[in-house]
Amino acid sequence: MENELKSLGRYKIQGVLGKGAMGLVYDGLDPNLNRRVAIKTILTRKLDEEAARMIAVRFEREVRAVARLNHRNIVQVYDFGTEGDLAYIVMEHIEGKELKDHFDANERYDLGTIFRLMAELLDALHFAHEAGVIHRDIKPANIMIDAEGHAKLTDFGVARVNEPEGDQAEATKVGTVVGTPSYMSPEQIQGQKVDRRTDLFSAGIVFYQFLTGKKPFEGTQWELAKKIIMEDPVWPSQIMQLPPEIDRVVARALAKETEQRYQTARAFADALKRILAGKPPEDPDEVIAKPLPPPSSPAPSSHNTEAETEFWEEVKDSDDAEDLKLYLEQFPHGIFAAEAKKKIAELGG
Repeated sequence: MENELKSLGRYKIQGVLGKGAMGLVYDGLDPNLNRRVAIKTILTRKLDEEAARMIAVRFEREVRAVARLNHRNIVQVYDFGTEGDLAYIVMEHIEGKELKDHFDANERYDLGTIFRLMAELLDALHFAHEAGVIHRDIKPANIMIDAEGHAKLTDFGVARVNEPEGDQAEATKVGTVVGTPSYMSPEQIQGQKVDRRTDLFSAGIVFYQFLTGKKPFEGTQWELAKKIIMEDPVWPSQIMQLPPEIDRVVARALAKETEQRYQTARAFADALKRILAGKPPEDPDEVIAKPLPPPSSPAPSSHNTEAETEFWEEVKDSDDAEDLKLYLEQFPHGIFAAEAKKKIAELGG
């Protein structure tokens, strides 16, 4: 039985961590380095020869892609191989679970935590993009939240590495649709050429889900594609009590035309930083190729980001829990609400 394995290659099997899409994920040990690892497996005996070959190609691509990506917010990949009816890939062991599991459990995050996790995801993406790697499958199932509450990007199995030769070029030609439909960009779902801005659209969908608990585009296969290509989502401030500035960030991230989106992950992250600093999200020095219209009919909001930030700066270091409670009274759904509650608890308030 697959779950009774004692070893794979040189790796010792110590238990089962969970079940993946096509096989088990094992808790492993690399005896050469005395390093704990996670080993993702795929059972190939039920696949035809071509499908089994593509699994091997995918694992090799993931190792090649991540080999150049040594970053604190990217899950490292060490090795891959086949043994009997199993193909396997050996990865960094992460204590934690997928963001998808958190979303499926309807766990909600305050804005401060959302912005921090998005900053970590976008930092990982910027690093990958600068190294010539496009992920192409950004979604909650490929974002781990570790035991310390940090985001780690994983699964580069369908990544495009800018090396146009062999199977890599074959697997990424125009007309090939790879990814997960609910998180695809308009160009991706149409099988058109993709670049780093495709990942940013998908990251914008994750951001929307963080904010609202919902995906911006849903429906049957045809309905979903039509919405992604042609329709705007319901803006977050119409669903939740959120600053209208956030609608503008979402609108930019989910722009249908790539020229209207954030051009880099760093630019996306900088917009979030400006909101936290009480400033408009737009970079005053940036010239957008084609101006993006503001989201239509935003819900009225009394949330003033600049005022909230100033208020927080005044009370965040206070030793009086009442000061922090006053912040929560004024901004119950504020950017720093979770941090305020934590400080109040520490002060015994």
